[in-house]
Amino acid sequence: MRNKDLNMETVLSPAFCKIWDNSLMGVMIIDRDGVVQYMNRLLTRTDDLQDEDIIGKKMVDFYPLERDCHLSIQTIETGKPIIKKTILYYTRKKKLVNSLCSSFPLVSNGRVEGVIHFSLNLQISQNLLAKHQDGETAQPPLPGRPYTFDALIGKDHRFQNAVAQAKSASQTRFNVFIWAESGCGKELFAQAIHQASPRAAHAFIPINCAAIPDNLLETTLFGTAKGAFTGAIDKAGLLEEAQGGTILLDELNSMSLELQAKLLRVIQEKKVRRVGALKEIPVDVSFISTCNIPPSRALEQGRIRNDLFYRLAVVVLEIPPLRQRKSDIPLLCAHFLDALGSGEAAGHRSYTLSTGVYEIFNNYPWPGNVRELEHALKAATAMLGPFGMIEERHLSDYFMGNYNKLVSGPGKAAGIPGAEPAPADRPAFDLPDRGPMDLSATLRSVETQYIQNALTRAGFNISKAGRFLNLSPQALRYKIKRLGIHIPRE
Repeated sequence: MRNKDLNMETVLSPAFCKIWDNSLMGVMIIDRDGVVQYMNRLLTRTDDLQDEDIIGKKMVDFYPLERDCHLSIQTIETGKPIIKKTILYYTRKKKLVNSLCSSFPLVSNGRVEGVIHFSLNLQISQNLLAKHQDGETAQPPLPGRPYTFDALIGKDHRFQNAVAQAKSASQTRFNVFIWAESGCGKELFAQAIHQASPRAAHAFIPINCAAIPDNLLETTLFGTAKGAFTGAIDKAGLLEEAQGGTILLDELNSMSLELQAKLLRVIQEKKVRRVGALKEIPVDVSFISTCNIPPSRALEQGRIRNDLFYRLAVVVLEIPPLRQRKSDIPLLCAHFLDALGSGEAAGHRSYTLSTGVYEIFNNYPWPGNVRELEHALKAATAMLGPFGMIEERHLSDYFMGNYNKLVSGPGKAAGIPGAEPAPADRPAFDLPDRGPMDLSATLRSVETQYIQNALTRAGFNISKAGRFLNLSPQALRYKIKRLGIHIPRE
């Protein structure tokens, strides 16, 4: 198209607007007075303007930038195009955007009557390029793919405050420390921070510090050099493989202090030495760490080194437990039930909850948090049969047993964070005044109750529950099988 034909009437025609609507670049058209005549959906989403009434308003009202950053205004004043200039700016919601921009004058009868502005979000384009190089095509996120901030469900002000802090942290190069009880979604937050960060095009590697023995965790993190020990080969560790990306240290408080000291040196020097090697390898990695107890307690108990904590906890986020944001339970239920009903295995069914179930959910303290809520709904849908509404009778015996113990039973909520403890002088179980006393059955009952409580507190994570009970994961699995204790499955 010749420049003399590029005028306001042409670019605003229905045919061209359809092109702009489906463009992979942001497109904005303004008149010579700076009033917005058109903006495509991609640009409104990128710049957090999707809920705004934009058309007919001044462009500078939505982009309070320095004058030399407004390419469109410069183009109107000079009548000359500005091509491929990188602009870094914050949106109205404080999201940092890095875009490659071009502005072209719209001319009619020799007079500039407006500007068409193109904006390519560099972060999004890098993600698309990375997917293309991996043989993938651009498509909506599927189950198992990384989570973004859109996947974090909740309107409670404490939860929204945590999300806002996480979004701000994602636009910095600072290390982030997230603490919350099990089942609150710490890894979801971590993935969302990475996906919104300038490192999104690189690897996100989660490491469960609680599930890997220390000797194996060291070689997993740092890698090995040939000859370091029998059978050792030259192999890069996860710190090297995450080059340019993000490492998630899940449950940092489970890592030994000795290994924490070695990790501290990597953070300070930005270099890693493989186990058994002499040379150091530079690494550029961002760290997100999580902890399932308050950081102050982890420091007091010596679970985390002070010097390491203050390097990893530049930004500290706290995710509120579900019992502190029960107003979000209907939103979460709707989200999980929609996902459960949309699968082919469910026959694309529509699920709803009865008032009685909502009341039970609202009274329950949710020691397993959002993960426990999801498991409870999965178990209930499995019991539905031809019905579409989940009622009290569809809730699993395991869940209702916990509900009765934690809400109305004796020994209410013993050992559950935030719940009322049982009085110190109350026995854990009642002994009959007369008649036979079956010690074996009583011990089995007590053992079952302790294991069920530990599993609930741990969000059904075997390793965590084993630590509560001072049992190895293997020993706990044996007892679970022997006692016939039900474990919800994904």
